[in-house]
Amino acid sequence: MTDGGHVLEAARSPEGSRFAYRGTQLGPAELGWLQTAACERPWPTVVDLADRACRRFGWIRSNGEPAVASCSVFLRCLARKGALRLPPPRVPSGRITWRNDDAAMIRALGTVPGMVECQPEGPLTVRPIAKQEWTGFALHMDRHHYLGFSKPSGESICYAAFVGAELVALMVWGAAVPYNAHRDRYIGWDSTTRTRLLDRVVNQRRFLVLPWIRLHCLASRVLAANVRRLSQDWEEKYAHPVLLAETFVDTARYRGTCYRAANWVQLGQTRGFSRLRVGFAQNHRPKAVFVYPLHPRAPERLRAGQSGAPGPSRRDEVQ
Repeated sequence: MTDGGHVLEAARSPEGSRFAYRGTQLGPAELGWLQTAACERPWPTVVDLADRACRRFGWIRSNGEPAVASCSVFLRCLARKGALRLPPPRVPSGRITWRNDDAAMIRALGTVPGMVECQPEGPLTVRPIAKQEWTGFALHMDRHHYLGFSKPSGESICYAAFVGAELVALMVWGAAVPYNAHRDRYIGWDSTTRTRLLDRVVNQRRFLVLPWIRLHCLASRVLAANVRRLSQDWEEKYAHPVLLAETFVDTARYRGTCYRAANWVQLGQTRGFSRLRVGFAQNHRPKAVFVYPLHPRAPERLRAGQSGAPGPSRRDEVQ
C-alpha cells in the first residue's frame, strides 16, 4: 500500500454506477478516457497510464508529485472489477535479476558470509544510501535477506549502517500497510481518518544485519539510531513527516528481541495474510506486529489529523 491509502476508495459509490479515487468520481466519461489511453499504441505500461491519469485528474501527493504508485494499484483494481482493460505487461514482474558480467561490482561487496567473521570498531553511523550505492545495496539485500528484494514503489527510503568504515546493516522503509487492525486500535483510527493520514505511518519492510557481522546489541542500536532521524529524512524527501513506525516479525524465524530492546511496542499477531499486487492471500504464517512512536503524542496527532513535525531529535546520525 502506498500514498495515504487512497486506493481504499477503489469501490463503487452508493449509486452503484461510478468509482471514486482521491475524491474524484469516475463516471463513463472518465473511464472512457482511461480506456482510450490504455489502448494507445505502442502499449503504455500501467505506470505510464497512471502518470497520465494523475496529471489529467489532479491526483497529486503532498510533495507535489503525481500519486503514480497508488494510482497504479487503483487501475489494477478497476481491471479486476471489469471496469478497465489494461495493456499487456511488457516484462514479467518479480525479484531483481542481475547481469552475470558485473564482476567488478560483486568483488567490491566484500567477504563471503561464513568465511570471515567481522567485529568492526568505531562510531555507529546510519544514513540514507547514495544514488551510486543502490546496486550494491539491492544485491546485498537480495542475496542475504530471506525474503529477497524488489525495488520499492511509492514513498520509500533505503538506509545503510556503518561501524567505523565497515558496512554492518541495511534497512528499507516504505508506505504503511492499508489494513493493520492492531495498529488501528492502538491509534484509535476510524476508516476515514486512516485513509486520510496513512501516509504519516511508515513501515520497515526490510532489516538486514549482514551475516558475517558479530557485534553485541548491534541490531537494537541500529534501530534506535535510524528512528531518531527517520521523520526528518522523510519530510526532507517527501514534504511531510511520519509519526509512527510499524513492522512485522516472522516469529517462526525471529523473536523480535532487537525491537523490544529498542523500545518498540508489540501489539499482537496478524492473521497470516500476504499482500498481493491486487488483493490478499493467506500464507498461514502469522507475524508479530510492532510499532514505535516517532513523536511523543503520535496516536493523538494521528487521531486528530495533526501532522506537525516530530519532537526534538538529534540530527547527528552518529551514535
